Amino acid sequence: MNQEPAAMASDENTKASSSMTYTEMMNEGRQKHASNYEGSEQGLKQRVEELERKVEHLKKAVQRQIRLGRTTEE
Repeated sequence: MNQEPAAMASDENTKASSSMTYTEMMNEGRQKHASNYEGSEQGLKQRVEELERKVEHLKKAVQRQIRLGRTTEE
């Protein structure tokens, strides 16, 4: 008779039922690769947008400093 606790037995059943064929493993690998690519692409888009906002902020700050410099020189 099997004396394993229920949690251990269910872990083994999960592992057994999650066995995949070679084709399933390859397809899952492609899916993970695609989702990783999409995630990294989205991350890059967010970084680009953030950098663009920072550039705009810096442009405004420089323009403001130029305006202030011109008014104090006059």
